[in-house]
Amino acid sequence: MIKMVGEVTSRVLLEDVLSEKQVHHIVKQATGADTWALRASDVTPAADGMAGFLADHKRVRLDVAVDGQVKHIHLFIKRIPLNNQPKADLITNNNYFRREQFMFQVLEEIRDHNDPNPWCPKAYIYTDSVIVMPDLSVEGYASPYYLDTLDYEHLMLGMAALARFRFHAAFTNYETKKSIANNRPYNTNDQHGNLLTEPTFCDCPFMKSCAKLTANFLKAYSCKPYRNLPDLEAKIGKQNLVACDTMREWKGTLNVLIHKDLWVNNIMFKYQDNELVNAMIVDFQLIRYTPPAFDVMTFMYLTTSRSFREQYERELCDRYFAVFCQHLDDDSKRRVKELGYDKASFLQWCEQSRMFGLLESVAIHPFVLMHPKIAQKTFDDPETYDRLVNEDRTEPVLAYAQQCARYRDRMLEVSEEFVERYVLSES
Repeated sequence: MIKMVGEVTSRVLLEDVLSEKQVHHIVKQATGADTWALRASDVTPAADGMAGFLADHKRVRLDVAVDGQVKHIHLFIKRIPLNNQPKADLITNNNYFRREQFMFQVLEEIRDHNDPNPWCPKAYIYTDSVIVMPDLSVEGYASPYYLDTLDYEHLMLGMAALARFRFHAAFTNYETKKSIANNRPYNTNDQHGNLLTEPTFCDCPFMKSCAKLTANFLKAYSCKPYRNLPDLEAKIGKQNLVACDTMREWKGTLNVLIHKDLWVNNIMFKYQDNELVNAMIVDFQLIRYTPPAFDVMTFMYLTTSRSFREQYERELCDRYFAVFCQHLDDDSKRRVKELGYDKASFLQWCEQSRMFGLLESVAIHPFVLMHPKIAQKTFDDPETYDRLVNEDRTEPVLAYAQQCARYRDRMLEVSEEFVERYVLSES
């Protein structure tokens, strides 16, 4: 029985977020204690505005008395929204929480529990409706400012985390061990493909709305002559689906579970004495099974400028591949060699996955680059949610672009690059 001391409002707020059984489980994991008393609790929004788009996010502090001492347990909680039913239905119908639940199960098998600089968090609870993790901000981690691109130092550390990340080197080792144990090739997509089906980057209303916005955005803000190209929306929509089709399992090469959503909120950096010391990757709701280069290119396109990529892309890819190879075990090295997955092959996949990296940036920049409070007001209203996500989001996006030059410029940059690389060549 939890002994709760303090204001009733705090206790009710806690019970709104976590059950008594869940609190017991968390405290046991965090302290190792079977006997304790909850002296106080505090539940607050995780951010002033939207912290992410496929959940409600809270921060919780538990003050727990254990053996005469009070310990503070800081939590970060994601749960299915309670006040936006259309969004809750989208999350449930597309298995977003079930994907993350599955990923945390895999992580328990492949993480190095003694790693002083882990590349992913350990979750206390992971179900099909709630994820509870330590609050990494208390440990010195922070995400970059939502409108900022990453500099060279952050990108290099991020690439290293991605390369040894569970979806790449660690996951490659995981499938190799499964194959050896089963005495036959193990394929995660064969086992869990129903969970990994793509809900949005396919021929669906979300992508049609994306094409409409891209065409309207270019007409409103681009100075390039192709902004008035006949049937621009239809041409963009066609190439969007070509890009979507590349994001799949490819036979005859290395496939892994990839993150697919590495915008700045989903990679946290740790600082000590103002020095950058580690990168942690979070939020596994959009995982897919495909060649690892798709993560490399989406990460770069979501977090860097075109001029930065032109200068440093090859260097970042070299860094990634070196760390990836370094963290393969001997059996995986043999398997990768048998697949012909060498550096030249990896670089070819980077070029092939560029189109999807660009598309993802075009598709999600309108949401993730908007000020969190304005994004919450714009995209979290149950009355307008479905229309703005699946029909037409042009009006609020163009209005915000008029107000915020950095938002406008970053969206324009990826939209123009996508059209120049992949639409004009087909016109």
